[in-house]
Amino acid sequence: MKLTVLGGGGVRSPFLAKSIAYNAHRIGVTEVVFMDTDQHKLAIYGAIAQGVFQRIRGDIAFSLTSDARQALSGADYIITTLRIGGEEGRIHDERIALNHQVLGQETTGAGGFAMALRSIPAIVDYCRLIEQLSSPDAVLFNFTNPSGMVTEAIIKSGFTRRVYGICDAPSEFIRELAELLGCREAELSIDCFGLNHLSWFRNARVNGEPVTDRLLADPRLYRDTCMKYFSPELVTLSDNLMLNEYLYYYYYREQAIAAIVSAGETRGEQIAAINRQMLASLAQLDIPRQLEQAFSVYFSHYLTRENSYMQRESSQGKVKEREMLTLQQFIEQPDSGGYAGVAIDILEAVNSGQQKRVVVSMQNNDTLDFLHPEDVIEISCELSSAGIHPVKMRDIPDTQKNLIARVKEYERLAVAAILTGDRQKAIKALMVHPLVNSYSLAKTLVEEYLQAHRQYAEHWR
Repeated sequence: MKLTVLGGGGVRSPFLAKSIAYNAHRIGVTEVVFMDTDQHKLAIYGAIAQGVFQRIRGDIAFSLTSDARQALSGADYIITTLRIGGEEGRIHDERIALNHQVLGQETTGAGGFAMALRSIPAIVDYCRLIEQLSSPDAVLFNFTNPSGMVTEAIIKSGFTRRVYGICDAPSEFIRELAELLGCREAELSIDCFGLNHLSWFRNARVNGEPVTDRLLADPRLYRDTCMKYFSPELVTLSDNLMLNEYLYYYYYREQAIAAIVSAGETRGEQIAAINRQMLASLAQLDIPRQLEQAFSVYFSHYLTRENSYMQRESSQGKVKEREMLTLQQFIEQPDSGGYAGVAIDILEAVNSGQQKRVVVSMQNNDTLDFLHPEDVIEISCELSSAGIHPVKMRDIPDTQKNLIARVKEYERLAVAAILTGDRQKAIKALMVHPLVNSYSLAKTLVEEYLQAHRQYAEHWR
């Protein structure tokens, strides 16, 4: 079985490689290809990923390429983790929004629209190649952000293979809850519903016993998990549901904007500066021959990135800061799975019959009865040899239902606008988004984003 990663020259590639290496046997992987059109980054981050992978599974063929046709030819599993436009695109997205006192977070609201504007056409092109070149039973796992919108665009573009949107935010939160409860992750069951980066959690159970009230009463929930960004009062006002960390941008919008402005630097600008220093240092090394030293340089810069996560927006640090590791320590540290783990869980369960529960983005059908059947939602699913079945959610409170429906209307319009190059639909999309909520602002933002990213908008009218 051949597994291909599109975007294999990304900063997180060594983590992805480690996860695939430790779990390859579960889904019969015999060949792994990391593909990226940025040959410089592929030769650095991809080479570190290759070194990590081969230290763990030297018996599995692992290659790097910038040839998409070669990478996708005969592929059985494909993971997309692309950042079209790079850090420069992200900086434009954030700054254009902030210039109009609008939040420019890269997956949410105006910034998310601009990212989708670049991501969707590129992904649709790759999907055409997958249809032509990959295995007839190929499965596509999309991690390219904004993941829910990109997954919806893939389906609506006419792609005929199985596709799932994956995100590591829900699985990381569930892992934090299991640690807080002192149970194994497999013993904890919880219902997640909503949209990607706009979801809630309820009905937590350990071996069938309800534990939601216990969690909400535990002060550690607001200190040691991603719930640290929210107040207990907000949880009460949210019908005692736990919140996806990205809801911070909706419920603390003015604080997020003020914190970013006060910092004098957006998250994109911060990341770009860290990455420039990291690439410059790594470019001096012969990575295959100096792998330990290269990994040390890489990981020290990666820690600076990770441990400053949401610092600009919330004036708080990460829930748990990572510590420096050597290459050997990194390899020996238990694999946390991440988004590759979600993909492998799905494949293993469907292939082996083992029952699992995961959170994925997939078509709604009748799961959330207040949305369109073809909408893509983020939902808890039961996995087995019978396939993947979303957990039907009923009795969703009006507060959550209304926000989901409104943001889904934005996503629906934005996907249609980007697929067809329709400015009017794009303006309407941002006009209805709760983080923009203005025709005049929406019109200005669409025009400025299309101008800033004109090389990705040739089909727009």
